[in-house]
Amino acid sequence: MKRFCLLIWVIAGCCGVWGQSGPEVLRAVSEKMATMESYRIEFALEMEAAENPSKGHCVVAGERYVIAIDDLVQGCDGEVLWMVNGAVGEVTLDSPKPQSRSLFDNPTRAFDFAEEMFEVVDFDDSEAGVWKLVLRPAVGVLDGIEHVVLHVERATSLPVRLGYDMGGMGLYLNIASVTPIEVTGEEFVFAPANYPDCEIIDFR
Repeated sequence: MKRFCLLIWVIAGCCGVWGQSGPEVLRAVSEKMATMESYRIEFALEMEAAENPSKGHCVVAGERYVIAIDDLVQGCDGEVLWMVNGAVGEVTLDSPKPQSRSLFDNPTRAFDFAEEMFEVVDFDDSEAGVWKLVLRPAVGVLDGIEHVVLHVERATSLPVRLGYDMGGMGLYLNIASVTPIEVTGEEFVFAPANYPDCEIIDFR
């Protein structure tokens, strides 16, 4: 009898995990990411036709963030958006983009998959350990991006791969880790003294 009850419990547990719908998975991802006050994401960036992926990371804390990919570093302290292009010795200042859901424009909203902004057009739960979703952004949510491809780890509800389809051209982030961290706040503030040899261009 105990074995039978244990079997029923295991089956029920599996059905609860494996029986998720696409919208339920999106809500789980959004809620899981929102529970972390500040976190660091390590990723590798793949672009079609590119030979080697670029390594990168981003740190998010509320409305503030820093994202770095190779020689490019972009940050926002909530009021000023700044980008450093070390390859050309140039720094640009601009206004934040709080409504953007693109990881490259605003990582603080990149995993906010509100139902009114993203439609699930394909949901694949056949792969062990991972859900795969194809999302269609609502008009104006991700300009120029036709579909978002998202892979979610079943055990944690954390994203493990994020892709943007821009008219057939793919841009993908393989996410190695999402780790809660403590931040000082200094890493989000642009300090001109740190870039004495760079030209500073202000678009605000």
